[in-house]
Amino acid sequence: MKDRGTPPPRCHTGVIKSGIAGTVRRLLENNLSPVVRPWDLPELQRRAAGLVEVSSARVVSVDENVLVAELLPSAQRIVFRGVDDEWRLVRFADGDDVSIPPETTRLELRGSAPDSVLAALGVTRPDKVALEVVSEYLGEGETRTCYRYQWSEDGRSILAEEVKNEVYDGATPYSTYVRGVIIDSDGGVLLTGKDDSARIIEG
Repeated sequence: MKDRGTPPPRCHTGVIKSGIAGTVRRLLENNLSPVVRPWDLPELQRRAAGLVEVSSARVVSVDENVLVAELLPSAQRIVFRGVDDEWRLVRFADGDDVSIPPETTRLELRGSAPDSVLAALGVTRPDKVALEVVSEYLGEGETRTCYRYQWSEDGRSILAEEVKNEVYDGATPYSTYVRGVIIDSDGGVLLTGKDDSARIIEG
């Protein structure tokens, strides 16, 4: 059994160095999209575009959840979140602030989807936004139907939907899941769930 005080594998020196080196390379190549949250990407790309030169990077601080590295010679700092056995870039530090918000919250969904998704996200739907229903035949008797609200306002994009998969064979029960996404200039929120429970990931 692993000791309570044993650091996770991502805190090993080799993993830290590899994570920083790979991220710096992606920063310079403008290829961050496969390894960061979509709501973090626009601001990271904007800040990366202002980098004149990056010759190397060094570790400033690290604990089990947060890694801070400094880009040289500019001395700009980048902040990573510990995720499983790796480090994921979250943002450029602003001054001495290297904090990152809690990422995951579990909650109970109340009401019918996708309205329950909006309620969980604390979003009020404008009256002009109507429910969209989109069905797609997937083959072999399976159909996917999406019940969706989607709109943009005040610089943010909002999506709330319920997806229902049905197989018309008389034996297979249908399945449903819900999803909600908010993306704005400061970050984003992703909600995923099924039945009456969901998880919110903030970034």
